[in-house]
Amino acid sequence: MLRLLLVRHGETEANARHIYQGHTDYPLNQKGLQQAQRLAVRLAAQPVDIVFSSDLSRSVETAKILVGSREIEIHQDQRLREMKFGMLEGHTFDDALEQWPDMMARWLEDNNQPLVGGESMDEFTQRVSECFTDIMQGCEGKTVLIVAHGGSLRVVIQGLLKTSSVASCWFSLDNASLTDFQIEDEMMIVNRLNDAGHLISP
Repeated sequence: MLRLLLVRHGETEANARHIYQGHTDYPLNQKGLQQAQRLAVRLAAQPVDIVFSSDLSRSVETAKILVGSREIEIHQDQRLREMKFGMLEGHTFDDALEQWPDMMARWLEDNNQPLVGGESMDEFTQRVSECFTDIMQGCEGKTVLIVAHGGSLRVVIQGLLKTSSVASCWFSLDNASLTDFQIEDEMMIVNRLNDAGHLISP
């Protein structure tokens, strides 16, 4: 049986300000560090065999906190990055609507048309899906931890659940949340989806 633990990185200042991050390398803010530490406590007794992370610092920082003192290598892969939003990165949605109303209207109508300097939804989905396929090779019987971004993890989950990209918009993934799958042959159990109970103050 394969155990798959999916974790979205902790909060950044861009998250707090609702700014598109994409490939821009924002680090965790103080709240994000605390979120990752709380999740690390929750996962302390959970055996983990292999760790993969997006190469952006907000994911790598989260992964390092989760690994803690365990002697486990963190395999960084840029294919796990968030979708590349191009000129939208560094701006809020409202700012973008005000500055580029025509471009945003076209993108909202068909997000498979890439923004200037960005990538299409098909390109993004293919990139992440190919990475996940590579990760799954040879992982049978292991517990695999993947630390990445809301968008890239939704692609992974959508592939596992065999849903469309539209359906992936029906659920959210909070910062430092845990999603947990068990996979054996053709059987799959969803133990948790976007579980952030460890972040609730006692």
